[in-house]
Amino acid sequence: MQNFAHTLSVARRQAGLSQADCAHLLGVSASHISKLEGGKATPNVPDLCGIALLFGRTMEGLSGTLFAEHAKEVQERLFDLPEPRTKWLGHFNRSNALERLSDRIERVIAAHGS
Repeated sequence: MQNFAHTLSVARRQAGLSQADCAHLLGVSASHISKLEGGKATPNVPDLCGIALLFGRTMEGLSGTLFAEHAKEVQERLFDLPEPRTKWLGHFNRSNALERLSDRIERVIAAHGS
Protein backbone atom coordinates (compact mmCIF):
# COMPACT_ATOMS: atom_id res chain seq x y z
CA MET A 1 0.00 0.00 0.00
CA GLN A 2 2.99 2.26 0.46
CA ASN A 3 3.52 2.45 -3.30
CA PHE A 4 -0.05 3.66 -3.78
CA ALA A 5 0.36 6.18 -0.96
CA HIS A 6 3.56 7.52 -2.50
CA THR A 7 2.05 7.63 -6.00
CA LEU A 8 -0.93 9.59 -4.71
CA SER A 9 1.22 12.06 -2.80
CA VAL A 10 3.52 12.67 -5.77
CA ALA A 11 0.62 13.03 -8.23
CA ARG A 12 -1.14 15.50 -5.96
CA ARG A 13 1.96 17.63 -5.49
CA GLN A 14 2.82 17.57 -9.20
CA ALA A 15 -0.70 18.80 -9.92
CA GLY A 16 -0.21 21.63 -7.43
CA LEU A 17 -3.20 20.57 -5.35
CA SER A 18 -3.48 20.53 -1.59
CA GLN A 19 -4.96 17.66 0.35
CA ALA A 20 -7.94 19.94 1.01
CA ASP A 21 -8.33 20.54 -2.74
CA CYS A 22 -8.35 16.80 -3.44
CA ALA A 23 -10.71 16.14 -0.56
CA HIS A 24 -13.17 18.74 -1.84
CA LEU A 25 -13.03 17.42 -5.40
CA LEU A 26 -13.48 13.81 -4.27
CA GLY A 27 -16.15 14.62 -1.68
CA VAL A 28 -14.16 13.22 1.23
CA SER A 29 -12.42 14.73 4.24
CA ALA A 30 -8.89 16.08 4.13
CA SER A 31 -8.02 13.59 6.87
CA HIS A 32 -9.07 10.77 4.52
CA ILE A 33 -6.64 12.03 1.88
CA SER A 34 -3.96 12.30 4.56
CA LYS A 35 -4.61 8.71 5.64
CA LEU A 36 -4.45 7.51 2.02
CA GLU A 37 -1.16 9.32 1.46
CA GLY A 38 0.19 8.02 4.76
CA GLY A 39 -0.69 4.42 3.93
CA LYS A 40 -3.08 4.28 6.89
CA ALA A 41 -6.22 3.79 4.78
CA THR A 42 -6.95 1.59 1.80
CA PRO A 43 -8.68 3.36 -1.08
CA ASN A 44 -12.15 2.17 -1.99
CA VAL A 45 -13.47 1.99 -5.55
CA PRO A 46 -14.91 5.54 -5.54
CA ASP A 47 -11.54 6.82 -4.23
CA LEU A 48 -9.69 5.06 -7.03
CA CYS A 49 -12.12 6.29 -9.68
CA GLY A 50 -11.89 9.89 -8.47
CA ILE A 51 -8.12 9.85 -8.05
CA ALA A 52 -7.67 8.35 -11.52
CA LEU A 53 -9.88 11.08 -12.94
CA LEU A 54 -8.14 13.89 -11.03
CA PHE A 55 -4.66 12.90 -12.11
CA GLY A 56 -5.29 11.33 -15.51
CA ARG A 57 -4.11 7.90 -14.43
CA THR A 58 -5.56 4.48 -15.03
CA MET A 59 -7.04 2.64 -12.08
CA GLU A 60 -4.68 -0.25 -12.75
CA GLY A 61 -1.72 2.11 -12.75
CA LEU A 62 -2.80 3.52 -9.41
CA SER A 63 -3.80 0.27 -7.79
CA GLY A 64 -1.44 -2.29 -9.33
CA THR A 65 0.56 -2.82 -6.15
CA LEU A 66 -2.62 -2.99 -4.04
CA PHE A 67 -3.93 -5.58 -6.47
CA ALA A 68 -0.74 -7.62 -6.12
CA GLU A 69 -0.91 -7.45 -2.31
CA HIS A 70 -4.44 -8.82 -2.37
CA ALA A 71 -3.45 -11.45 -4.92
CA LYS A 72 -0.77 -12.73 -2.52
CA GLU A 73 -3.33 -12.93 0.29
CA VAL A 74 -5.74 -14.91 -1.90
CA GLN A 75 -2.88 -17.13 -3.04
CA GLU A 76 -2.07 -18.02 0.58
CA ARG A 77 -5.69 -18.97 1.22
CA LEU A 78 -5.87 -20.92 -2.04
CA PHE A 79 -3.30 -23.44 -0.82
CA ASP A 80 -5.37 -24.44 2.20
CA LEU A 81 -8.84 -24.23 0.67
CA PRO A 82 -10.91 -27.02 2.23
CA GLU A 83 -12.35 -29.71 0.03
CA PRO A 84 -16.11 -29.50 -0.46
CA ARG A 85 -18.10 -31.65 1.98
CA THR A 86 -19.97 -33.45 -0.75
CA LYS A 87 -19.06 -34.48 -4.23
CA TRP A 88 -21.19 -32.41 -6.54
CA LEU A 89 -21.48 -32.18 -10.26
CA GLY A 90 -19.52 -28.93 -10.38
CA HIS A 91 -16.35 -30.47 -8.92
CA PHE A 92 -14.62 -30.47 -12.31
CA ASN A 93 -15.60 -26.83 -12.84
CA ARG A 94 -14.36 -25.97 -9.33
CA SER A 95 -10.98 -27.56 -10.02
CA ASN A 96 -10.66 -25.71 -13.33
CA ALA A 97 -11.77 -22.41 -11.75
CA LEU A 98 -9.18 -22.78 -8.97
CA GLU A 99 -6.47 -23.61 -11.49
CA ARG A 100 -7.35 -20.53 -13.56
CA LEU A 101 -7.39 -18.43 -10.37
CA SER A 102 -3.93 -19.66 -9.48
CA ASP A 103 -2.68 -18.73 -12.97
CA ARG A 104 -4.24 -15.23 -12.72
CA ILE A 105 -2.67 -14.70 -9.31
CA GLU A 106 0.76 -15.65 -10.65
CA ARG A 107 0.39 -13.19 -13.54
CA VAL A 108 -0.72 -10.35 -11.24
CA ILE A 109 2.13 -10.95 -8.82
CA ALA A 110 4.62 -11.14 -11.68
CA ALA A 111 3.32 -7.91 -13.20
CA HIS A 112 2.87 -5.84 -10.04
CA GLY A 113 4.42 -7.72 -7.16
CA SER A 114 7.58 -6.87 -5.37
